Amino acid sequence: MGDLGHPLPPVSNCRKRKADADEEPTSDTPAATDDILVEGIPRQPPSSPWLSTNTARAVWPSDSSSPTDSAPSSPLSPDDDPSLRSSKRPRVDTAPPKTHLRVSDRHPSPRSPTRRSRKRPDSREVVPLPTPQPSVLKIDSQLPPSDSPIQYPAFPNIDLSSPHIPSLHPLINRQTLKELDLAAILRNPQLRHDLLFDAGLQFRPTSGRRKRELSDRYWRAVAQELETGCTCVSFDIQWRPCDPLCVCRRVAIPAQNPILTYSASRRILTLRMPSRLRPLLTEFLEVLLFVIQPLTSISDAYANPSTFQAQIERHAAQAAHLRSVFDPDLIQQELQHDLFDPSGLFIVIGQTLKSHCAPMRDRAVDAMVEVAKTCAPGGGGSKADAVKAVRMCLDILELMKLDIANHQLQTLRPFLIDSSGQYELKAFKGRKGPSSSLEITRKWIMSSHHCLLTSPILSHPSFSSGSFDYRHLSQSQKTYISALKGLADLVFDPPSPAPSPAPACSSGSAVAAPSSMCPLPLYPETTYLDSARLLVLAADAADTAAMYMFLLLYRQLVFSDSGDSSAPRDQSRVNHAELLRLKKEIRDISSSHLGHCFKYGNLDGSDSAVDRDKWCKLKQDIVLQVALRAKEARTSTDINPSALPTHVPDERLLKLAEGWSDTHIRPNSPLSTMLKNRVRDAVFSQVLAFTFPPSDASLGSIRTLGSLSTSSPPCPAGLASGMEPLADEVRSLAERLARLAHIHLGVYLPLYEQEDVLSDAPSSTS
Repeated sequence: MGDLGHPLPPVSNCRKRKADADEEPTSDTPAATDDILVEGIPRQPPSSPWLSTNTARAVWPSDSSSPTDSAPSSPLSPDDDPSLRSSKRPRVDTAPPKTHLRVSDRHPSPRSPTRRSRKRPDSREVVPLPTPQPSVLKIDSQLPPSDSPIQYPAFPNIDLSSPHIPSLHPLINRQTLKELDLAAILRNPQLRHDLLFDAGLQFRPTSGRRKRELSDRYWRAVAQELETGCTCVSFDIQWRPCDPLCVCRRVAIPAQNPILTYSASRRILTLRMPSRLRPLLTEFLEVLLFVIQPLTSISDAYANPSTFQAQIERHAAQAAHLRSVFDPDLIQQELQHDLFDPSGLFIVIGQTLKSHCAPMRDRAVDAMVEVAKTCAPGGGGSKADAVKAVRMCLDILELMKLDIANHQLQTLRPFLIDSSGQYELKAFKGRKGPSSSLEITRKWIMSSHHCLLTSPILSHPSFSSGSFDYRHLSQSQKTYISALKGLADLVFDPPSPAPSPAPACSSGSAVAAPSSMCPLPLYPETTYLDSARLLVLAADAADTAAMYMFLLLYRQLVFSDSGDSSAPRDQSRVNHAELLRLKKEIRDISSSHLGHCFKYGNLDGSDSAVDRDKWCKLKQDIVLQVALRAKEARTSTDINPSALPTHVPDERLLKLAEGWSDTHIRPNSPLSTMLKNRVRDAVFSQVLAFTFPPSDASLGSIRTLGSLSTSSPPCPAGLASGMEPLADEVRSLAERLARLAHIHLGVYLPLYEQEDVLSDAPSSTS
């Protein structure tokens, strides 16, 4: 559902709350003798930017640096000089201070009704900090002598999107639910691309510890404001969250912008936040109306309005009825005077939701209504129960929107699949900048083409001779096979050090196709929608090649000269079952990180110390296990697979294994490169058997995006010697890569032919 840690921009139709003259102080209000610094920003500061409430990056910078420089883990980042102090006591300013932080906005709002001039005792003074710090108001009944300098802490940048500050808006809102609109689904190239890979792709609600913590923190803040009126959030001088120090009695609740205060005696920073109640009520109503009217956004653009006219009119009547009974202004007044009874309102909401939601949601709707009924007079409920009812309703609305989106996705799936090729190609051509060019793509295909010309005989089980000559193919067929070869090279020889592989887009999130849709560096531009899949395939390919090397080490140790002439040398000791058992043990030890041998382990020590140490420790453990099993195979003729090891590798055998691994199991060693190329060639042969049609010169069947058959080839391609235990891994890589290549070429082969990417290739000779 997007990044829920970022609040929504302020709702435009949310009215400003007038200052309540008789606002009751809370029990946490500090004594009158506390030192409070109230920090404000002038209307047009000469050097300091205003506090921005752009909730995508709501940052209050203290200098000219970019707001993105603030640390995301804390709302307060100590980037300023901690030794700020005034050199002499400034003069007393008789003008009333401006204690509210102004907001930088495209359309500055008029003067807020809460910005009232309040008289102050004569002992108050304005002490300006050195620029570019904003002015600071000193509120203290006991001022220091005039000749004593006043020392202040360095006020940090404040990130209002920090997880330590409760959001000002509910985390389930119109902005997050808009990603589930049909219009958003139809305009999402990544989602439509992922549908080709996953026929059961569905939207699911996001879940995780971070989301739960953000949600719980928001609803606790709402309940606290509803019960006590306090909206304060406090931090200690080290910028860590602490128990709130309420300043509600001294600082009026801001209409829109938070106010930062500092208590010198307690050394606590407190943010007086705006009210969350009115934004919650407004957003709650709008989300409710948004979910129960799913046809309004699609009737004009994607369907004939007359088809859904009756349903649209019924939905509009329900929306009008909800607006008549849900008045945010009236509810806010009733909340202020403890007169709000949510039971009747939620009964109406429950009846409306049941007419729209799936039957499996009825139980949750009934539970929500029962919680709201306890808040009726005599029901025994509390304000916390009213907050719980609102939270339950928003959760139900999110699930309902997911159900609607999944239903629309299921209904439109055939259309989305049939049109995804044309849409994806159109979306690629519509991209701006270098990512829409074919410069890298052309070089990528040309490199594969030249490589195939050097070894033109390719094996294929469908041909009677078992192979075919690449040079005798048509230009379209050459382009097709060159792209297949290029994809295999991308998987086994990434063009640049790839980051940690991210999981491929799947159905495990509420926005089932989230992706940055950014091409990987030095990768072909046309692979920008498959970045995650290529990284996962590359990691699996590296693991398979590394496993091949460790199994080869095992064979070397078993058949090496032990120096003991009496030791039997039974050439049948290494059997398939033993290799499969050793492969499982190696995977258990490595936790699927064998591919690190192609990233870490350079003899020149260019790797980072931490990564190198981790890999060395892992490799030592694996080598020890390989040597142990090799010792058993050398000295025993009958090995029980379930028995624990009974032999210890001798020092000579272990040193031999460690020396072999240090020499060969490292990046770019000749042996590792050779073995990785063997695995790549085996995978490419099977990809050809899966995807290349044996007899269709027109390649018409290639351009369709129908289902790709991954049944066994008529004559499976043979594996190199020693690669037999890796048959399952090789086949799995080939099937997934063939699927990716089939879909990729179904979209981009016409573009490659149109651009004539092989136009600079040398003419083939018979």
